[in-house]
Amino acid sequence: MWVRQGRLRDLQNILIGYATALSVHGVEEPFVLSPGGPFAEWLCARRGWSMSCGWADAIERHADGEDPLTIFFHLLDEYRSASGSEP
Repeated sequence: MWVRQGRLRDLQNILIGYATALSVHGVEEPFVLSPGGPFAEWLCARRGWSMSCGWADAIERHADGEDPLTIFFHLLDEYRSASGSEP
């Protein structure tokens, strides 16, 4: 997987492609990381962040100098613990 350092939106775009492939090929698989999906809803409720530009943009805007990818994986762990969900 190729993601430029500090560019969480690159990862989100890769995941959007994955979700599109699932849909195109009729694969029934829960996918929580779509821009408006369950992870984004949880993040909005938990942090009060706008998800109008997706979860990657929200995390990058609130990173306060920390690595957005590191923050993302920390938040994803929190989400998985809270919901018992696998992305």
